[in-house]
Amino acid sequence: MGGASVNFSMALVVMTLVGLTPLSVTSCPSSEWAALMSFKEALKEPYRGFFHSWRGTNCCYRWHGITCDPTTRRVADITLRGGDMMTGHISPSICNLTQLSSITISDWKGISGNIPPCITKLPLLQILDLSGNLIHGQIPSDIGRLTQLTMLNLADNHISGKIPNSLVHLSNLMQLDLRNNAIQGPIPMDLGRLKKLNRALLSHNLITGRIPRSISEIYGLADLDLSLNRLSGSIPAWLGRMAVLDSLNLKYNNLTGNIPWTVLGSRMSHVDLSRNALSGRIPNSFGEDSYFISLDLSYNNLRGSVPKSMALVNYIGYLDLSHNNCLCGRMPRGVAFNHLQPLKPCSRASGRMHA
Repeated sequence: MGGASVNFSMALVVMTLVGLTPLSVTSCPSSEWAALMSFKEALKEPYRGFFHSWRGTNCCYRWHGITCDPTTRRVADITLRGGDMMTGHISPSICNLTQLSSITISDWKGISGNIPPCITKLPLLQILDLSGNLIHGQIPSDIGRLTQLTMLNLADNHISGKIPNSLVHLSNLMQLDLRNNAIQGPIPMDLGRLKKLNRALLSHNLITGRIPRSISEIYGLADLDLSLNRLSGSIPAWLGRMAVLDSLNLKYNNLTGNIPWTVLGSRMSHVDLSRNALSGRIPNSFGEDSYFISLDLSYNNLRGSVPKSMALVNYIGYLDLSHNNCLCGRMPRGVAFNHLQPLKPCSRASGRMHA
């Protein structure tokens, strides 16, 4: 009798545990449900009904834009990409979702307010994409605490202030996009500490100063866009020695001096140095490995003749040498130039050639 009673009790315990297990692995914590409700209350989206699926207490079950970890049932991903108008602001309650690895709230055109400072306390965050909104204020000064971050995209907002020096501590960062804001001040001198960076897009801001030497230490950097800023000084020769750099855009700055021969003798396929105050001659540094999808040197103070080595290039898809001081001579002949318009001799408005 005693043995049967023990067996019955054990069976009851097992049944109870089995009954509880589904509840423990399929329902998100009540604290995270509450955090998402506060997050939702701060946003208004009346057209597409993005939040209509946010019903019930289980935020891991068919809530649009919400992904949970399959094991812990903690909220791991918020993805709300726009199309129509969403207004409001990003509530600090998002910081209560401590297991977040990805936040994408982009292209809504109407979300304003600041980036919640507490967002830097999310230790697992790998992706932060708030692009295409009306967010203002500054980048959190301690952004460098997000050491797991691989992508930081704050493009197309109204962000001001300086790039925080702590940003150079984002040792896993691969993509940095701060385009089309009102960011001021210099590029951090130690930006080269971002060894994994492959894209640095800082165009259309109010950035001043020189191009930091430390950028040359980012081996895998393939795309560098510093256009439409207020950078000064000369173009560093080391830019042409970067092994992976394929696209260099420095147009619309206040850069002076000569074009380094290393830049035009490199293997970059997109080079835009237009609308600066560059002077001197176009370097005679082209070669058989030169393959330019686009090369724009227009609106500078360049002079002299088209370099003879340009005849060696493998391909030039778009070439603009217009609006310089005085560029003379004939364009080289060959397959690489057959689709380009000829260069008119010694005219300030001449020299534009394109596919």
